[in-house]
Amino acid sequence: MKSRLIAAFRRFSRRRWLWMLLGLVSLVLLLPRLFFWLTEIKPPREAGRGVIRPQSEVRDGRIYVGESWMSRERGLLELHLAGEPFVLGYSHGRLGTPYLVQIEDYLFGEMRRYVPSSLALSAIKTGVMLKQRNLLDAVPVPLRFELAGLAEAQPDGQGDFLPPFQRVVFYHALHDITQTIEHSPLLGCTAVAASGSATTDGHLYIGRNFDFEGPPMFDSDKAILFFRPQDKLAFASVAWTGMAGVVTGLNEAGIYVSVNALRTDDKSDHGIPVELLLRDVLERAHSLDEAIAVAKEHAVLVPDLYLFADGKTGESAVIERSPTRFEVIRNHDVIAVANHARSAPFAGDQANERLRTYLTSGARQARADELLARYRGSLDANGVLQILRDKKGVGDKELGLGNRNALDAIIATHSVVVDATDRVIWVAKGPHALGEYVGFDLRKELGDKSRVDPASLAEDPVLHSADYRNHRMMAQSLHAAEVAKKRDQLELAIEEAQRAVSLSPLSADAQQLLADLLWSRAMQSRNPSHRQQATQSYSTFLKLSPPHRVDVEQAEQRLKQLAASAP
Repeated sequence: MKSRLIAAFRRFSRRRWLWMLLGLVSLVLLLPRLFFWLTEIKPPREAGRGVIRPQSEVRDGRIYVGESWMSRERGLLELHLAGEPFVLGYSHGRLGTPYLVQIEDYLFGEMRRYVPSSLALSAIKTGVMLKQRNLLDAVPVPLRFELAGLAEAQPDGQGDFLPPFQRVVFYHALHDITQTIEHSPLLGCTAVAASGSATTDGHLYIGRNFDFEGPPMFDSDKAILFFRPQDKLAFASVAWTGMAGVVTGLNEAGIYVSVNALRTDDKSDHGIPVELLLRDVLERAHSLDEAIAVAKEHAVLVPDLYLFADGKTGESAVIERSPTRFEVIRNHDVIAVANHARSAPFAGDQANERLRTYLTSGARQARADELLARYRGSLDANGVLQILRDKKGVGDKELGLGNRNALDAIIATHSVVVDATDRVIWVAKGPHALGEYVGFDLRKELGDKSRVDPASLAEDPVLHSADYRNHRMMAQSLHAAEVAKKRDQLELAIEEAQRAVSLSPLSADAQQLLADLLWSRAMQSRNPSHRQQATQSYSTFLKLSPPHRVDVEQAEQRLKQLAASAP
């Protein structure tokens, strides 16, 4: 009897452990599915239901999808998008498919380059999915339908990472998700506005450099998109294919909007991505006050600076916005905005102050204010363009081409000049702000055939200069020096850096890399001449208006080390 009980107990124990093991395996297998189910962002159930998907066709050099079309007739990608939300999004996706695939391949390539570990990448994805699981809640319903159409129309090249709709939603929140990165590639934008007595004809002129240190395709394949959303205001947006939101735009009522990145101490886990917020403003606002009111309706995820303007009245304003603060600075006749807030509520904000003093925002704001004051009364489209193309520092200090303290650091993904009074947008063909600016008359593009195409604004003479050729060769030498440095070929790296300095003696970037390499050699060899060379190179670097304070502090610290190590 006792032995039977023991045997039964053993059988029960084995079964219990077997069930426990099966339960554990099931839990491991089901948890990811449960997490994905809880965090997946899904398109509206009704999106696309009963809607005919138009096919694409080529006619007279244009690609058509239904009533929407795309061309490159004027040297820029040009998209005209119309229809109810899902069809508008679907047409957008079908027209832009080749460019959307290229952009997505680049983004995922960069992500995997910076995060080569699949485990780390999975952890990052899990964190973003968890934090942004409610992202769609703040997006207006028509825009959700449009994003669903946009997602459905694209090839699903990255479906193993996330479903197409969720990827599209995240693309429209990339600015918000990456805003806190120390070296954010978007913390370099500058915009100016002038009207009334500051201009030659009383028109409201706006200039805007959207600086983004991304790959060349974002510059070469920039687009101007003309949206005709159903039952809402039509507008033009300067961005790239696949962007349903707005970073720079002008609507048919003469309302202009653009965004510059900001950084503050306060954060939020709930709000609308800024590109979609600005889209909502353009679709609804007929006046500056309405634009401000629409923006204030929405909670936001991250801080930003908005430049709003009304071509009918000549009014413009900078809105300094964070998750907990909303300040409006209206202009008199000129106004400029870089990347830091200047109103009293932000005075004690450490993140904002660091952005002003440690990065380039303070220098660019001061230079923009200086030029607006200098040219007040004589500004027009060409005058505003000259400000956007300014490559000097405060007090007309000479800077090497590409210095991030300059208004034109030769990194703009797109640069525009706007006559909001006349509803005209000029967009730089590239590279950056150097090429010709092609004019688009918004009224004509929306159907007013009595209007004529505006004349283009001339290219920058720097484009064909020896300085610019040398600047491009300098960049190649700097890249070669970095490659040699990573492979511990120090002498070869020094030689390439010296070549870069010779090509562009005023470049702070070239001089800094050379100084860093010479410092490494001095620390290794303890040769007095090597210390002297490193000391001289750092001293030269500090005279070249270095754009980032952290680099200045490092150079000063290393000069002290070099001095202390001298015999």
